Amino acid sequence: MVLTSGFGDATYAPKTYLTITPDFSLDNARNEAEAAIFTTMESVLANTGVKAEEIGVLVVNCSIFNPVPSLTSMIVNRFKLKEDVKSFSLSGMGCSAGLAAIDLAHHLLQVYKDTYAMIVSTETLTQAMYFGNEPSKQPINCLFRVGGSAILLSNHSSDRHVSKYQLVHSVRTNTSSSSSSYKCIHLEEDSLGLRGVNLTKDLLVEAKNAIKANLTILGYSILPLSDIIMFCLDYFTDRVMLSKKSSEPRAPNFGRVIDHFVCHVGGKVVIDALERTVKLDVEPARMTLHRFGNTSSSSVWYGLAYTEAKRKVKKGDRVWQVAFGSGFKCISVIWRALKEVDPDIDNPWNEDIHLYPIKEDFQAYPFAFEQPK
Repeated sequence: MVLTSGFGDATYAPKTYLTITPDFSLDNARNEAEAAIFTTMESVLANTGVKAEEIGVLVVNCSIFNPVPSLTSMIVNRFKLKEDVKSFSLSGMGCSAGLAAIDLAHHLLQVYKDTYAMIVSTETLTQAMYFGNEPSKQPINCLFRVGGSAILLSNHSSDRHVSKYQLVHSVRTNTSSSSSSYKCIHLEEDSLGLRGVNLTKDLLVEAKNAIKANLTILGYSILPLSDIIMFCLDYFTDRVMLSKKSSEPRAPNFGRVIDHFVCHVGGKVVIDALERTVKLDVEPARMTLHRFGNTSSSSVWYGLAYTEAKRKVKKGDRVWQVAFGSGFKCISVIWRALKEVDPDIDNPWNEDIHLYPIKEDFQAYPFAFEQPK
């Protein structure tokens, strides 16, 4: 599974995974969370010059690890945020939670004026390990890696000239009303009482349905009217007229309105499927998968950092981020670049960007991958 994943040999695992006697204690899980959360927040505050007490909205997402007090309380205590900060902890939302947090903060900033929103995304793996033998629960042990991100949003009009991006659209779809969708990624116990995240055979089908629903709504918001009309005509001809030879509707040309596409790094198969669906360049996702692995909700930010490190983002460019996760949920966010974006001094790609892109088949890192028979 690992050899066919598309991972390189420089991804990060929790410290406890690498010790002779692994310790999956609460203290180690909390230390892992603090390492990701504190360092990313400190970096954002240092780069922007914003003081911690100026933050009015705080949103933190982590699916598996939910301590008491909460992760938001951990941040308030460490950075001494003000007492009336509006704090929210999102759990159980899987890999879509990072963009769900952006959508939540976006709506909160429409209510609370002249303030900042800090969005912190991570996934703590120390207590996510499955110790049993059921194959459907093993992928979580193999396909996730350590990572984290912190994003600062502002509704101060004076910040426009120093901001990188403007949030243009956010679209959320949730197909949890379907039982197969709801249970395709499910935290449960096996026959021996060992806890693990179960992936069912319906996962890819439900992911496709959720993504398709999300793209349909997004398309109506960003595509030219001519593309929308052609898509509707194709759909009408194929589905309503019940033509004898059914065919797939015309795929919308998102390349006309999107300059950079950053999708969730769910795995090589997922990235391949998205590339066929949207017909956009998925290089940021493929390279993120190789360098950092699947870091869950923060992976879309590693992908955007890759695009910035390559100095591809120009003023006026539109960036589309899309993520999906348990439930099943799919979330799209569209940003417009307010200036030519240079990589930050602490961009995670700075030391390795000259090595990328590498060959898509990953033949040299370090084995010749073959499809399992």
